Amino acid sequence: VSFAPLFCLPALTRASLFRHNMSSGVQCDPECLAEFEKMKIRSEYAFLIFKITDDKKSIVIDKKGTKGASFEEFCSQLEDGTCRYSVLDVQINTKSGATANKLIFISWSDDNASIKPKMLYASSKDALKKALTGINEEYQATDRGDLDYAEIQKKAGNV
Repeated sequence: VSFAPLFCLPALTRASLFRHNMSSGVQCDPECLAEFEKMKIRSEYAFLIFKITDDKKSIVIDKKGTKGASFEEFCSQLEDGTCRYSVLDVQINTKSGATANKLIFISWSDDNASIKPKMLYASSKDALKKALTGINEEYQATDRGDLDYAEIQKKAGNV
């Protein structure tokens, strides 16, 4: 077995060797970051829901949940047969017995959505997550049964 030096490989093979994560090229709209900062710093929203535009070029805000909006209201905004990203403000109990609020990233990819949007959302998720600094936990929901507040709280660090 002989090993050819890297520069002797065809360009396509070299490119695939260096591709660490497949990205869709979808960009995060600056408004997403501005509204997320309002949510993070000023607690202006209970949730933010993001979508990929129809031209598949950018991630924009789809819906905003006013401060104090319920978890049921959040769930009602996630349409069946669609994919969305969201950030939810979750109240948790800490180990010390205090209550705290945590922001958690929720990826909604309904089982009934077609395969193309699911693939696009899966390959574009990291672009948004990296832009939204300060979110450490992610929760994946693929059907209504997955939208369980207690489970989401647990993922966010509830004891």
